Formats: sequence, structure tokens, C-alpha cells
Amino acid sequence: MKILYLTRNYPPAKGGMEKINFLISLNLKKFTDLKLIFWSKSKKWFPFFLFYFLIKSSYILLKEKIDIIHLGDGFLSPLGLILKKAFHVPITVTVHGLDVTWGFWFYQVLIPRCLAGLDRIICVSACTREECSRRRIPEEKIVIIPNGIDASEFYLDRDKKELRRILSEELRIGLQDKKILLSVGRLVERKGLGWFVSEVFPQILRLKKDVLYLIVGEGRLRDKLQKNIKKNDLIGKVFLLGEVSPRILKLLYNASDLFIMPNIPVEGDMEGFGLVTLEASSTALPVIASKLEGIKDAVEDGKNGFLIEPYNIQGFIDVIITLLEDDRRREKVGRDAQKYTLENYSCEKTAEKYYQEFKKVIKEKSNYNEDMSGK
Repeated sequence: MKILYLTRNYPPAKGGMEKINFLISLNLKKFTDLKLIFWSKSKKWFPFFLFYFLIKSSYILLKEKIDIIHLGDGFLSPLGLILKKAFHVPITVTVHGLDVTWGFWFYQVLIPRCLAGLDRIICVSACTREECSRRRIPEEKIVIIPNGIDASEFYLDRDKKELRRILSEELRIGLQDKKILLSVGRLVERKGLGWFVSEVFPQILRLKKDVLYLIVGEGRLRDKLQKNIKKNDLIGKVFLLGEVSPRILKLLYNASDLFIMPNIPVEGDMEGFGLVTLEASSTALPVIASKLEGIKDAVEDGKNGFLIEPYNIQGFIDVIITLLEDDRRREKVGRDAQKYTLENYSCEKTAEKYYQEFKKVIKEKSNYNEDMSGK
């Protein structure tokens, strides 16, 4: 099978979509002939990269036979439709969430119509599928394939005390003899970090004094979050670490006690999946997350994490305190979650599901062409 894979989200650019496109393309290369065209430069060059993709992919399609084209996200669907009509090659696309829900009116007029014209829409979660269906994308063209992770990327089989000693020196934060809560994600409203800092964490501290909250990520709400920390007298208890290196992130996953993803609903800005919850649970770090949108496809309540209704202050407090006060139970929860995650969300299994779906699409296209030629 020869695959042409086009994506505008790819390393060294950072983000969930970048990781997913990298892992899927990398693992597909193990058993297919895959040609990758990617763009990892600034998003301000949008008009240029569409032209770049069109020219480069057209050159490849004219030069050799490609069995199928896969698009890394829904934004590229207009390009996919052009290539489909020009070269009569089946087109598939992964839809992550915001790439179908972004609220700009012209985007909502254009993208759903283009997606509907492609051959297969691979949604990363049931929530993303619902959003596609709401936009009248044919149900028979939609399948769900959850994201996967590289099991070896984050886990460290090392003593937590040693990891905390290293982190304490590098971050200049005293982490020894503390309980550590960790969140990873962009500092935007839907992540619920402002709500958690204002409404939940102060009550956690009243019940348990030796807790620190570390937040990894950058975003437009950083200043507002910093004011929240000051307003709630949490300086020295909540730390905004900004963007960190892969090495530091790996240390944080393995040195922390609980992973928190307290998302809240925000109109037009959904959480398509929740990849960081899998990263955390792959290191045996227990996950406590909002029962919301695509997070429900990444976290199976009671198996690789705990799901709490959004804005449920007491729900978050109860689970967090229960786990912080029982080291043995917390460690068992983490080990069980790690096992479940690695068995069900490996990037190898995800790539295999993509491959099988590509085979179906190619066969459908071939049967259709035979029927048309017979007529």
C-alpha cells in the first residue's frame, strides 16, 4: 500500500495533534510505503503551506501511483477535495475536535461540506463523531479510532525520591516530602485550571497542608492564572512552569502523585481527546479528570483514571484527598491504570486500525470503479 500523508501539525512544533501525526505516520511506515509531507513552521504562513502542499502532493501523484491520501486534520479537507477530484484517489482524514468546531462562520460553511465529500472521516473520540454528525457529515463515512501513545516515551523505572531531588535542583522548588499534583496543557479556559486553582485547590490545602500543584504549559490565560494564585494566597503552593523540555516533563510525570485534568465546557472549544491523560497513566500516575467531551474516550472511569463531573468541587476533593492519604492504594491505582493504558492505547494498535481502515476505503473505491465501468 502506498500512502501519501499530509499534515500541518508535526514536530518540532509542540502539541497533541503534532504527537499523534508523528506516531501514526512513524508506525504506518513499519508496514506500508508512506510518503510524508508536513509543515512545522509558524501557523501565520497558512496561505503558503496550502499552496506548498498542493504543488508537492500533485508532483508526487503525477510521478507515481498512490493508493490513498490521508490528511492530518479537518482544516486540510478543502485541499483533500481538490486532490480527490483532480487525481481520483481516495482521501481519508483525522478529525480531532477544534478542527471541526471552530466557530468562525465561513469555516463552518466550508469545512463540514468539504469533509462530507471525502471518503472516510476518522474521529478520535465519540464526542468528535457527534460534532461531525451535527454538521451533516454522512454517518456511514465516520469511524472512531482513539489516539495512542508510545509506551516507552514517558515511563522511568526509578525511585521517586531520586527524581524529586533532580527536579528540586533544576526547578528550584522544594519537592521532597511533598504531595505533588500535576497538570499539563495549554493555559486556555477550557482546561479549567483557573477554576481548579480558585475553587478546589485552596480546599485541598485546608485538608492537607503538604501539597504542591505544578502546571506545565503556556497560553493566553497565564497572567490571569497568576493573579488567581496571588488572590488565593497560593504563592509557593502553585507553580506555573511554562513550557518544559521533554526530559523535565518525563521527570514530572514519574515524580508526581496525581495528575489533574479539570476541564470545563466552553462553547466552540472542545477537548477532542485528552492525550496527556494517557501520557500520565502510562507512567503509573493516577489520573483525575473531568467527565467531559473527548476525555471520556481517553479515560475509562475506574480503569485508567477517575472521571468527575465538570464543576463538581466536592467530587474532585473527595477523590484527591482519598488517594493522597493512602499511599498503598494510590500506587495500586497507578499500576492498574498503567497496565490498562498500555494494553488499550498503544500507538502500534492505533496505526494498525488506521491501516485496516485504509484497506477498506481502497476496496470500496475499487468496487465503485468496477461498478461504474460495468454500467
